[in-house]
Amino acid sequence: MEVRLDGGLNSGIQFRSNSLPEYKNGRVHGYQCELDPSDRKWTAGVYDESRRGWIYKLEDDPLAQSAFKVGEWNEIRIEAIGSSIRTWVNGTMCTNLVDGLTAEGFFGLQVHSIKKKSQLGNKVRWRNIRILEKDLERYRWPVAAHAKEVIVDNTAQ
Repeated sequence: MEVRLDGGLNSGIQFRSNSLPEYKNGRVHGYQCELDPSDRKWTAGVYDESRRGWIYKLEDDPLAQSAFKVGEWNEIRIEAIGSSIRTWVNGTMCTNLVDGLTAEGFFGLQVHSIKKKSQLGNKVRWRNIRILEKDLERYRWPVAAHAKEVIVDNTAQ
């Protein structure tokens, strides 16, 4: 998909998310590909919404941190195949995660609440959203050397 954020807004792309009555009264929870134009630049890091918090940060990857362009259209790619979760921004690999906690769920486009008057009228835009469900291995992108693999241990869950 492509996404464009006005300056100062924070957003995300929920994937493999769920809303179950027995979990926090139906609160949406699951993986989120972060859209973060702040100075920390964690766009395409993975946040586990309403559960474990950050599971893949970009703090040690300056190449990934520099991929997102605020105020411009950016191409975001999310691959979730089995327990492998990988993300890219504008062709730069950002996340190389192995986590098998949630195998399926829905997609959601998130906009965090606007709390500052200076952000009123700012927008998040999405376009060209495409979802591939078949022949996934054929279209898998290669792993970049700079994107360290993080394996999340779910045995304590």
